[in-house]
Amino acid sequence: MKRLAILLILAGALVAPSAAFASGVVLKVQRATHLVAVTRANNKVALVHTSAAARLKVGQRVRMTARTLRNGTLAASAVHVVGHAQKVRFRGLMLKASKARFLISANGAVLEVNRDAKEDDDDVDVGDAVVVTVDVDDDDEALDEDNMAPIDADHPGGAIEGRLTLGTGKITVVSEHMALVLNVPTGFDLTGFANGDEVLAKFTQGADGLLTLTSLSGDEDEQEADDDDGGHDGHGHHGGGGGGGGGDDDDE
Repeated sequence: MKRLAILLILAGALVAPSAAFASGVVLKVQRATHLVAVTRANNKVALVHTSAAARLKVGQRVRMTARTLRNGTLAASAVHVVGHAQKVRFRGLMLKASKARFLISANGAVLEVNRDAKEDDDDVDVGDAVVVTVDVDDDDEALDEDNMAPIDADHPGGAIEGRLTLGTGKITVVSEHMALVLNVPTGFDLTGFANGDEVLAKFTQGADGLLTLTSLSGDEDEQEADDDDGGHDGHGHHGGGGGGGGGDDDDE
């Protein structure tokens, strides 16, 4: 009987929904689409679907119960604010650079980083994979450059979330800060997609600098996330970014 009980417990664990606790720092909030960019382990970034987006702010340290959707984004069923970070580190792909700012793709989120004129960034070019340390400006939730360095990558790539425009042999994805044109490989199936769709596009960069689409996912994942969230944000800590020790630590 004991052996049967153990087997039943194991079987229950195998069929249970895949959900896990995750923690990180909020890098970007898209309230209209209920999407939040949050740092993860190894300085990576995840896009998280959550109704708590309306109340979250850049720099808040959060703890989530979430599961992974088909396109690699997360659906959070509970989000708790546990502190605040003044300095955050993340990895991404440099999309655009000007004298005033950088635009960096971090696993779908396009992050705007204010450039530090005192930093020597001559070793970083558009298309480079980079690791960035930023200071969080509490007044306007801006990300200010503290340090940036290129990462060696044989096949750099990235992702962008935004609205889709279909073209001949190309697509354009328009995010909050920029429009990115991606070449579509021969035979890539775009049926089921239409102009104006909210999509997550993943791409690679060739030696010639051209960006090529590798995968495209759309509204079915957003709907799945909405169904999973059920309108409950689990926001158990009131008072925003206060509290929580270690707020000045880098997110590792």
